[in-house]
Amino acid sequence: MSGFKGRNFSNESALGHFLKLVENGTIEKGSVLVIENMDRLSRQSILPCLGKFSEIISQGVAVGIISQNKILDENSITKNPMELMLVLVEFARANNESETKSKRLKSVIQAKIEQVKQGKKLWFAVQKPSWITGLRDGQFILDEHRVKLVKQIFRDYLSGMSSNHIANQLNENRIPTLRGLKHGIWTNTTVAELLRNKNSIGWFCINGNEFNAYFPAIISAKDFQAAQIKLDFNTKSRGGSKYGLVRNLFRGLLFCADCGQAIETKIGSFKNVEGSMNHYAHYMCRGVKQKSGCTNLGRIPVGIVELAIFESILNNHPGKLLNEPKPDNSQIIELEDELAQNQIVIDRLMDMVGDAQLRDDVGLKEKLKQALTNKDILLNQMKVEKNKAAKVEEMPIAANNLFSLVGADKAVTLDKMKEYMVGYNTVLKDTVSRLKIRNLMPDLFHNITIKHTASQCIIICTLINGSVRTSIVKKGKNKSYYIEQPS
Repeated sequence: MSGFKGRNFSNESALGHFLKLVENGTIEKGSVLVIENMDRLSRQSILPCLGKFSEIISQGVAVGIISQNKILDENSITKNPMELMLVLVEFARANNESETKSKRLKSVIQAKIEQVKQGKKLWFAVQKPSWITGLRDGQFILDEHRVKLVKQIFRDYLSGMSSNHIANQLNENRIPTLRGLKHGIWTNTTVAELLRNKNSIGWFCINGNEFNAYFPAIISAKDFQAAQIKLDFNTKSRGGSKYGLVRNLFRGLLFCADCGQAIETKIGSFKNVEGSMNHYAHYMCRGVKQKSGCTNLGRIPVGIVELAIFESILNNHPGKLLNEPKPDNSQIIELEDELAQNQIVIDRLMDMVGDAQLRDDVGLKEKLKQALTNKDILLNQMKVEKNKAAKVEEMPIAANNLFSLVGADKAVTLDKMKEYMVGYNTVLKDTVSRLKIRNLMPDLFHNITIKHTASQCIIICTLINGSVRTSIVKKGKNKSYYIEQPS
């Protein structure tokens, strides 16, 4: 823990824990905190050091300094104030030494950074990724076992597994964490952090300086970008049952056709006439559920909706999805043009602000502020559009992954539908498969809407590439349902 920056007083440090015990009375008055030198207490500037020192002795705890063969407490300092002066001198010396070392270290690092800018590969120890073990003849040495593990985690995530499921699987197989901690375990967070780690595509950053292609790229830029899109969507829209169940495959994608609110699951149970318990899961609009005025009344079993949606997709195998017309990139081109024009405005305003005669013009600064705000808005819009384009490119892969899960091949025909639908129904009942399917859904669907009428439920699926699939679920007698041929 750094004494120069005061981290040794943090709650996580042993000294920070000691101070808490002093405050709550666990460490009794008359106790002595023994340190080798005053700089072991702190290397911060004088006033923070004095404050902590006073805090300790004011609680009745003495400070014993081995190098000075002294024990300092309130009584000794009151009798001999010069001892306090010596304490301050020690604190000042320790701070000056640490500041000198810090400046020297920063100077060394800056010199290395300048060499990196010239194209050299240098060793920065703690800043390197865990799958790099050394540097020889200008080439980084890779730990192939860890590289293989990172690649497998990316493959699993992109194939539909959640980061939580991946973490559980790694722990079950007793796979050590990348940090190699003795009792370290994988968690949802550690997997997500790895998936977001740009070191995997060769990126390196130190002291605000960024370098692309510095480390060997072990993940393709395309796969890395696809993982970021999935992570962003899952962070905002995902979340599962605390029991580990996957009751809503389309969470974050399913909306009411009338009021636009989310379609949610309503879970319940009832006793039949024979006295046994029956369980159900229905989809219904949040607005209807909360009685907020939505007119899209009605609810429909989750299972029949899933079947209707997936039959509409399975009728369109990956080959067909691949050959569908893709949306053009005109929106991205327009945004790029608008961004370029906005940058010209910013550059012109920056020059004007730099003019001594104009720099105090409040209206000018306000225009510059607005132009910079517009730039941020345009960059965010462009990011959204580029993400959409990237997802369109990845859509056939997601479709292939879905087909693999249900046992259908790439060239499936309608005649073969019945052969694998039985297996498909089994997949939808399996929790592990449902986890994979749920994580594939944002790679296939832009959104799904449901509209209830007196006799039917209309389900409209808008795919990532902009094409639309419509399924109709008819209400039969005795609360039965059947799916009309998907369009």
